[in-house]
Amino acid sequence: MGRTGRARQRNKRIRVTQNAPEDSLNPLLYELSRLGWHNPRRLTAREFPLTGRGVCSKKQKFSTSDTLINLPLKCLVTISTLEEAAHFKSQFDVTKFHNDRKISFQSLLALYILHEKHLEEASHISAYISTIPKQFSAPYFCPIAELQRLPVEILEKTVEQHRLIRESYANLKSLFHSKECSYCGQLYFDEIYTLDAFKWAYFAVNTRSVYVFSRQFKPDKCFFQPLLSDEPNMALAPFLDLFNHSAEVTTSADLVPTGPKQQLEYVLTLESNTSAVPPRSQLFISYGALSNFKLLTEYGFFITQNRHDYFSFSLTDIEDFLKHDKTYGNLILHRNKFAFIRHHNLQDEMFVHLDDGASHNLCVVLHLLVHEQSVYPNVLNQVAFGAAERLANVENEVRSLVSYKINTYRTFLLDFEKLTTLSESGKVAKSYMEECMRYLEEYLDSI
Repeated sequence: MGRTGRARQRNKRIRVTQNAPEDSLNPLLYELSRLGWHNPRRLTAREFPLTGRGVCSKKQKFSTSDTLINLPLKCLVTISTLEEAAHFKSQFDVTKFHNDRKISFQSLLALYILHEKHLEEASHISAYISTIPKQFSAPYFCPIAELQRLPVEILEKTVEQHRLIRESYANLKSLFHSKECSYCGQLYFDEIYTLDAFKWAYFAVNTRSVYVFSRQFKPDKCFFQPLLSDEPNMALAPFLDLFNHSAEVTTSADLVPTGPKQQLEYVLTLESNTSAVPPRSQLFISYGALSNFKLLTEYGFFITQNRHDYFSFSLTDIEDFLKHDKTYGNLILHRNKFAFIRHHNLQDEMFVHLDDGASHNLCVVLHLLVHEQSVYPNVLNQVAFGAAERLANVENEVRSLVSYKINTYRTFLLDFEKLTTLSESGKVAKSYMEECMRYLEEYLDSI
């Protein structure tokens, strides 16, 4: 399929989320209005065939440079929100804020969501919490039987996510004053802030937060600052987080002083789009130039024919390929070469791209392992960082590597089909593997 054909397909996306009913948005819209959002563009949310719930305007057509939405800062859930939450802060023992127990702001924000969720209708953001999906479709939530059938690169990512979440959860648990809620008597981390609940909240923040520059608004004296391992530059943006991502649009966002009082508003602008968006048609934003692997593992969806996509290879992929391909049966894979590759991080950025071909690092690594006779670091250095003309043509190796990876994914898919039922995360992961195979097959056709 050529570039034009690919463009026609790009808006097809695979995503499975359990969305709240549309009528659950009414309390949220009322609350945002009370906080100063006037919704002059008559934005609303409704179901769309390919994406599920998304945002459109009831009356306005949008073109390049138009503002999509501007939310007053006080509509967002930011570090300032947490700093003003006296009851939430009172649960922490400040004497335990040590360097070895630091946590990310994402983790703290996730715990705050659970705190407010426990307050139910008494929470000032209960209307917002009711709009957050009840489950997410990232591979992280696949049951063990499905995880065992996923490609190594996805499995390694989920293992890392599990480590981060468990570590953050344990650190938060160690920082509390008491073990039980003073209002209901339930145990905080055994009954209220359970690990499963924290996983849900962590991904709620991960999939729905926006970037803000916190120095524009955070207090000079910040209670939580000694606890944080990073700057609190994340915020939850009610209603705005209903916009879906598209690789075909470019948007910008910033906190801008507006009005006579120069109050900060989060302004989201449509920088470019393929065509004007009429009323009742879905409005998309850009999360960035993200590959399908990033979209899948962080957000739980991917886009077919994603123009920002590429397919990455690990050094283990290449080593396994060379060991299994009989063409290279007599090849000696010397450990000096692997040490040199890792020392210089040449194993990073090894990928193929439909338009740009094989990446430079992929070609260098294949040349060093297959064609370079020397194993001495000074010679390897001259070859790896010298003139490109010194590198052998590795097109055949790239083609064979891609074919090997297609067969590997085909095996994973066959294993998946042996399962009688799939979770929602498993269904998305299976479709992602099929998209990877399609992408690699198209790459082979292009070279």
